[in-house]
Amino acid sequence: MITFLRKFWNRTPIFTYLGLFLQALAVAGTLLQLPQKEYLLWGGGMGSFLIGLDFQRFTGGLQYVAAFVGNLLLATALIPVWKGSTYPALGLMISLLLFAVALTVRQKFMHVFTYTRLLWVEPLLLLVGIGLLILIGKATGIWPWPAFLAAIPGLVISAGYIQDAPYIAEGAAQGYAVKVGDEAPDFELPSTRGNLVRLSQFFPKNPVLLLFVRGDWCPGCHMMLRTYERHKERFYAKHVVILGIGPDPLGVNQAMIERLGVSFQMLSDETFSVIRRYGNSYKNEFLQKTMAGYEAGVPLPAAYLIDKKGIVRYISSSEYVGEFLDPTTIFPVLEKIEPGEPLTSVNLRTA
Repeated sequence: MITFLRKFWNRTPIFTYLGLFLQALAVAGTLLQLPQKEYLLWGGGMGSFLIGLDFQRFTGGLQYVAAFVGNLLLATALIPVWKGSTYPALGLMISLLLFAVALTVRQKFMHVFTYTRLLWVEPLLLLVGIGLLILIGKATGIWPWPAFLAAIPGLVISAGYIQDAPYIAEGAAQGYAVKVGDEAPDFELPSTRGNLVRLSQFFPKNPVLLLFVRGDWCPGCHMMLRTYERHKERFYAKHVVILGIGPDPLGVNQAMIERLGVSFQMLSDETFSVIRRYGNSYKNEFLQKTMAGYEAGVPLPAAYLIDKKGIVRYISSSEYVGEFLDPTTIFPVLEKIEPGEPLTSVNLRTA
């Protein structure tokens, strides 16, 4: 029973569905003029908050859609409060859509925004949305308080990126320790498939793609893993072995790839030995003590494409951490490398 509940929690975006349910109840309460409609409106606002909570765990298409649909449901529930008055209703709708954009835009377009670019975008969207709600309240005397709850998820995520940006920029400023043309440093790490994996075991038979992630707490890294999952056949056509590397324990990594629908294996580097050897870490005490919880530092997300001779042929940009999510930066290099031997369970395509 405990195992079933654990798997259900890991694979089901419970808060997303609960949030949408609460917002639908708010709409029903308004349309049917239920006596508890005021409480249901607050529940609709809490629904937006719950969808934001799930956004960090799943960070996928469902969460993007839910962010917009949920806020539109909340607007639908609140609009009748002004009894057909056009401008408050329009302002409310715009503000809630701005909150949804602020929550989703950086994750959806991480290859453009990265972790450090255009950090003013989300605060501007949130300020305009909150400003509209304040204007509505002052002009009509009716304050849409539940709508303010919908701004909280975007505020939290935006504040996290702004706080982290100077540290991640400083950590990436010198580039990674490994350069294009270098021999990839060898290592051995435990895998989510229950075995030890040594990098050199694949050479000279197969090229390897290494994907360093920050951890399961990182929405951008979820998008990274899903991006490469979507494009995995492009790599498999060249018989490239794909290996994710993260600082979390094996159980956390296994739960993460199951939840995200990722088929390739994750390696666990809890001691940061490989992360440091490749130069993929930086210091941010706030993140280390809160979100990440790592004493050794915070990993920098990065992608390395290594040919079957063990030579690094591509490294994602350290200056704009997040560009690894743009496949156009890696595919030209992928096309030039020599293909490996056909992938089987022996060389870990499906084992």
